[in-house]
Amino acid sequence: MKKITTVLLALALALAIVPAAMASPMCVGGESISAGSSCSLGNLTFSFQDVLVNGAPGSVTLSAFSSGVGANTTLDFTRAVNGDDYNLVYSVTGYSGWISIDNAFTGTGSIDESACSAINPNTGGCMSTALAVITNNTGIEMTSALFSDTGTFYISKDINDLGFSEYSDSTETAPEPSSLVMLGTGLAGAAFLLFRRKRTARAGSVA
Repeated sequence: MKKITTVLLALALALAIVPAAMASPMCVGGESISAGSSCSLGNLTFSFQDVLVNGAPGSVTLSAFSSGVGANTTLDFTRAVNGDDYNLVYSVTGYSGWISIDNAFTGTGSIDESACSAINPNTGGCMSTALAVITNNTGIEMTSALFSDTGTFYISKDINDLGFSEYSDSTETAPEPSSLVMLGTGLAGAAFLLFRRKRTARAGSVA
């Protein structure tokens, strides 16, 4: 009986350890990111397929300002040297629903960013029409249109850094568009009923 109990306890411990070992580490400030890196923030996991600097394998650093609550996250990246042309390709996993992406930077340059349902392994771009596209030439925070995410989507970024070393990426959850329409319709209906009630009351007082 003791042997069976010991075996069961060992099995339970092993089952508890395996998921923890398989889970991605938390994204932390100062972490070096290169191809094959993976980390989690909020409810999302980011897995980097490509990090190219001037066409060759390289790395970027997550700054100390990375943060996340649920599926709303912001990743801040830094490069030690300005003037690089680099590309990032990574997957975002862990949320199913309507979402948007945004990016921002301070300085001179541009970021062309696409959200994709699948990535072309040869080019690092979308396999088909992009879910969302951002072309940022000013650095001011730009947000994409809403798109539907089924649990995993990909980010492909072409970054032409002419004078900035830090930029941010964000994912934001949002209500489904049809839900917004329903909400608006409900508010309009409530306003109409309130208007009718006031008009009826006014008519009764006049009589």
